[in-house]
Amino acid sequence: MIDTRIDLGRGLSLKNAVLTASGTFGYGSEFADFIDLERLGGFIIKGTTLHPREGNPYPRMAETPSGMLNAVGLQNKGVDYFIEKIYPTIKHLDTGRRPKTMQKCAAGSQLVKKLRQLRSISPALT
Repeated sequence: MIDTRIDLGRGLSLKNAVLTASGTFGYGSEFADFIDLERLGGFIIKGTTLHPREGNPYPRMAETPSGMLNAVGLQNKGVDYFIEKIYPTIKHLDTGRRPKTMQKCAAGSQLVKKLRQLRSISPALT
């Protein structure tokens, strides 16, 4: 059997190099009916802001001859929703990441907001 593990340095390794793209994979649990999430090397969940955010007004996407442009604007239900509804559904997943911890993308327009988001998320991830 082929060893697909990858060492990213600083004590972080993955069982394989297959990762999802932030935003396009949502929170991950939406795809559980289509793929065994534990087969992935990891998944990068959508950005989450301190408070719910509607995102940019429509239209948010445009097709071009070279692909697609999007400007959804970080639409999300906020960090409290993530902690209460999403994290409990994904925290048990073992994608083989070592150390087995979860990093969360905290999006916001100011550094202070990001720090408050990270601080509010950290206790829930233990």
